[in-house]
Amino acid sequence: MKASSLPPAPAEEDTLLVKIYVLHVILLDVLERDIRTMNSLALKLPDVYIRGLSGVQNKAMHRLAAIRKDMRSRGIRIYEENRSTQGVETLYLCRGYQRRFFMLWSYIKAETATELCTYLGIDLTAGDSQ
Repeated sequence: MKASSLPPAPAEEDTLLVKIYVLHVILLDVLERDIRTMNSLALKLPDVYIRGLSGVQNKAMHRLAAIRKDMRSRGIRIYEENRSTQGVETLYLCRGYQRRFFMLWSYIKAETATELCTYLGIDLTAGDSQ
């Protein structure tokens, strides 16, 4: 087989796409759990909070659909995800190449919070000085 007939090796953009995909899946899990939790709390205006989180959930689902489409067009397919106490391991194929991607929970938490803040329009860098 000639070297030129091999598919291109996975690039940094491919790994980034897998990372964003995994983070969005986890963000959707977090939002779903938080929405269920809000239903059980004695809040004064639970519907308002739930609608806000549901709106974020819808935006995240649309973004996830776009990410999946982009992954398909790049020949990326996740075939296994393992969550452990340390973090999340994702096994995927990228144009025929087997790859592994791992993130620690501390990193996932920080990145998911950043992504959620983006959806909510919250600036974490703004000082809390009052």
